[in-house]
Amino acid sequence: MIAVNVAGLLHDGPGATREVRLRDHYAALGPDLEVAGPMDGLLRLQRTNRGILVRGSVTAPLRRTCARCLEPYVEDVAVTIEEEFLPTLDPETGIPVAIDDEDQALRIDDHHEIDFAPLLHDELSLTEPMHPLCRPDCPGLCAVCGAPLANGLHLHEADEPDPRLAPLARLLEQPKD
Repeated sequence: MIAVNVAGLLHDGPGATREVRLRDHYAALGPDLEVAGPMDGLLRLQRTNRGILVRGSVTAPLRRTCARCLEPYVEDVAVTIEEEFLPTLDPETGIPVAIDDEDQALRIDDHHEIDFAPLLHDELSLTEPMHPLCRPDCPGLCAVCGAPLANGLHLHEADEPDPRLAPLARLLEQPKD
C-alpha cells in the first residue's frame, strides 16, 4: 500500500502543493502485475477547488514473460500520472460529500489518505505490450520438441514423411541416369 495523508493539504487554499518522492519503494500491486524491484518517482500534489490533482512520473522494473520463448525477463517502464482525487468527507466539517454517479474521479478516503496503489497498478498495467519479447531477436521455441532455440541448434531424428507423399519420396531415392 502506498498511502499519503493529505489532510493538511485539504485545509490549504487552492494552488498549494506538496511533493511525494518514491525512492527505492517496494510495493505489491496485485497478482497480475509483478514488480521486480523498487519503484522510483516524484509526485506533485496540488490543491484544487474540488480536491487534489496528482501529477508526476514513476519508474518501476516489471517482470514479464516472453511470448516467444516463455522465459521471464525484467523490463524497466516509466509512466506519467495525472489524476484528480476528490474527498469523501468535507475537510472543514467532516460531513460526507455527496458523490455524483456521473463523476468518475478517484476518491480520498475517510482518513484523508490517497492510496496510490490502485492508480499505479492501472497505469503500469497499461504498459504491458501486446506481444512481450525478452529481446527483439528472440528465436522462440522449437516447433518439434519445445526446447528454447536460444540454447543453440539441436537436431531431431528425421520425421516420417506423410504417407500421401511416399510415392514422391521413392522418386527421390531412385538413382539418376
